[in-house]
Order: sequence, then C-alpha cells, then structure tokens
Amino acid sequence: MSFRSALRAKVPPIHTYRSAALFCLLFFIGHSTFAATLPSIVDEASGLTRSPQHVGVYWTHNDNINLPASSKKGVPLLFAINADGKLLSTLKLDDVRQRDWEAITHLDLDGKPTLVIGDIGDNRGTWPDYRLWFVPEPVALKTNITQRPTALIRFRYPDQAPAPRRQGGYSGGHDAESLVFDAQNNEFLLLTKREKPARLFAIPLASRVNLSDRKPISAQEKKAAVVTARFIANLPTLPAPDLVSWLLHPFTSPYADQPTAMALAPDGRLLAILTYSAVYYFYRRANEDWHAALQKPFASVSLPSIDQWEGASFSADGKNLIAVREGLGERTIMTLPAPEPAQ
Repeated sequence: MSFRSALRAKVPPIHTYRSAALFCLLFFIGHSTFAATLPSIVDEASGLTRSPQHVGVYWTHNDNINLPASSKKGVPLLFAINADGKLLSTLKLDDVRQRDWEAITHLDLDGKPTLVIGDIGDNRGTWPDYRLWFVPEPVALKTNITQRPTALIRFRYPDQAPAPRRQGGYSGGHDAESLVFDAQNNEFLLLTKREKPARLFAIPLASRVNLSDRKPISAQEKKAAVVTARFIANLPTLPAPDLVSWLLHPFTSPYADQPTAMALAPDGRLLAILTYSAVYYFYRRANEDWHAALQKPFASVSLPSIDQWEGASFSADGKNLIAVREGLGERTIMTLPAPEPAQ
C-alpha cells in the first residue's frame, strides 16, 4: 500500500474530515513561531540572499511598488538587514528601472563580491525578455548608498515565440521568483512559478554584458543581446510534508505549493525550494547534475503558517535557512534549521 493510500485508509467520513482539517488549520495558525520583524520600509519582501562579505548580513528588496506586472516606476532599492530584521543599510541602484524584482543572489565576480537582482517577475506572462542586474556589494554598510550596476544579462525562455505585433516582438513569457547562482557550473539557476510542473532553467554567467559608466544604462540595455535560457528539468510534484499539510491541501490548492524562492547552500550541494506553505530540500551528490538531483526532495518541512513567503537564503555556515515574507507587521522573517543530508 502506498503512503497516500495508507493515509486515505485512515481518513474518516467527509464531514469528519472537513472538521478535522478546519481544526488543523486553526491549530496551525495559532502555533506559528517566527524569529523577527522586518523594518517597515521592507513591506513587499520578494527576495533574500546572504552577504558575500559581511558576516550575519542579508540583502532583500521589495517588488514593484505593490503593482504586479505594472510598468510604473518605483525606486530601485536594496536593503541590508540581519537575521533579527534590523536595517543596516540602503542601497539605491542608479539609472535602473525596477520592473518586477522577485529574487536576489550573489557571487564573487572577478574578485569582487557582487549582488545580482532578478527582474524576472511576470504575473501576466507578457514581457518579451527579462533582466539580471549586477551591482558590487558595498564594502561599508552606510545608511544610504547609491551605485550603478556594472553588468547586465537579458534573457528569454526557449519556448517564447516571435510576435511582431506585441511589444518587444515576443510573446509567451513566464513568471519566476526563484534565482540562485551555481558556482560549480558558473551559471544562474531559475525556476518558474505559475506552471505545473515548474521548470528549472540555466543562464551562463558568461552571457553577461559589462556596462560602461560613461553612457546611460537605458541605452546600453536596449543594445544588449538577449540570450536564451537552457532548460534543465521539470520540478517533480511536491508532496505534502506532513499529515496536517495533506489534510489542508484541498483548502489551499493550487497556490500553496507554487515555488516562490530558491536558496543554495554555501557548499553548492543543498538546494532549498520555498513555497507559500513549505520548504523542500534537494541534495546534489558529487558528480550529479541538477536533473538527477531534482528527481524527488529528500526532506521537507511545513512553514508555521501559509503566507506570502517569497525570499530565502542559507546562513553562511549552511546550518540555517532564513525566509522572509511580503507584508507589514510582525513575524515577517524567520530562521529554520537546515537538514543534514546523509553523505
């Protein structure tokens, strides 16, 4: 008998089932435990990455001024925080339009700690291509800093089709909120959100275009070549991590298991995929590619509540996963212990 069949065999009649599910929902919400609260300026947290050079520091950002798929201009800001939610620094990207920022990651670029912001959100699937912005991480975390990005990647998906009558000449875009840099393969990993199954793509670091500080970025952006992301694998169906989550699934489907962020551990082997309701961990063994590693999660854990969790990062030692969610108020950042895979 399968695991699901075993569970069904123990499920009582439907009216009892619904009552039990409602009780579990109330219990689940009432026993939420969170680490801290983000500063009020971070009211739409949509990405998180640890600092590549400042111990205990993380970078986050808002999305596009609470207007999904909007073309209105917002102020492109990054916020340095600690795991307790304390605001340490604000970094403004000069001469950059914030279209729909949904993710941030980091890497060492030619010896310089660098942050990479993913302008990859597309709720309506209408953008002809997408952006990765490279900005050097400040050496000193001052109150207000302004910097220009130093490089850019423009990309689109392999299944986007030419459409001359549409803006930009391509249609069939995809919404994504998950981005990490895989130093082992020197490429970015990107996971789509609003598809079943979600799909993992790769974009090589070598496709970046360096930006001159002597010319307007908008003019350089328009001339930058658009590369095509490489398909890697479909994300498998994400199973309910526990009995309570399985009971609640009819009430939360189909949105609770959408991927909203990814985080890659410092050793490059443990990949965390965040959804609105749970975290799923995949482990890449030595000499294994991501297509093989993504066959099934080796561990998963329910989040304390079903909410708009949209950013995640491992701590520098890889022992904890820090997650942030959209919205104001308390309990907007939390720390979870990361599992230890069997070697």
